[in-house]
Amino acid sequence: MIEKNYFKRIFSSVTKIELVYWWILRLLMVFAFIDTLGGGKFLNLIGIHADYKGSNPPIQILANLVGMFAYEIIQLFPEKNRFRFFSPRFQNITALGFFLGSFGGAYLQFYYLVPAYDKILHAFGTAEAVYIGYEYVCATQLKLKKTCPAQIAVLCALGFGFVLASGWELFEFTYDQFFGGDAQHWNFQNALDTVGGEPTKIFQLFPIKDMQLFEQRFPLMDTMGDIVLNFIGAFLLFLILRIFPYRHKGKNDVNKIIEQQLAEETEKDKQTI
Repeated sequence: MIEKNYFKRIFSSVTKIELVYWWILRLLMVFAFIDTLGGGKFLNLIGIHADYKGSNPPIQILANLVGMFAYEIIQLFPEKNRFRFFSPRFQNITALGFFLGSFGGAYLQFYYLVPAYDKILHAFGTAEAVYIGYEYVCATQLKLKKTCPAQIAVLCALGFGFVLASGWELFEFTYDQFFGGDAQHWNFQNALDTVGGEPTKIFQLFPIKDMQLFEQRFPLMDTMGDIVLNFIGAFLLFLILRIFPYRHKGKNDVNKIIEQQLAEETEKDKQTI
């Protein structure tokens, strides 16, 4: 059952600009979901051939659309659940990640039309994971009422990001190994087919002059390319958070909030005695 002050709590913590931004992305995703159910009629109308390579974009888009309501969903959790302590700011990044993956990748087929699109999303996705990791550390601090230097919180976030990135690579391997997928592009011919038989459209992070050797090493290079981009994305966000740990500064400084709460509890205990 939804709490009486649920919507009031949501609207009081989120700015109008954020709400408009979230809903623009969400409505575009709803449009993409409806169009893919009809076989991509709008795409065909504007001159984009809606060939989804045997994938199931409506399911992917719907799942990611639900993910774009993450902040509203976690606010339904019990009051003491640490996810309730997440700042709504995290959804500014995660909603964009879901949108780029589903609207851009699945609906507009950028995974197949833009050679570097998948690699760019790997970098962005791991940066996003570090960002979520930072929010998770701060939420844990508020739940447990434990202060922590910003440098340590950011370092933990970096590790959190790498764990999620590694978990994704494990998922791709498992999907390919046991369910017949091609997420890791273990078959060069499959990758070539997705780009219309044009080798120049296959993104080459590690170019090799010998085409035969390139074909043999392509699956390894594809996975290593993902890992390299994961590394770059994670460290870029790590450096940004080192410079600007936004939840350890100003009025949103979690350490000051915790110290104030502990001081108030101590004062209340004194009055009780």
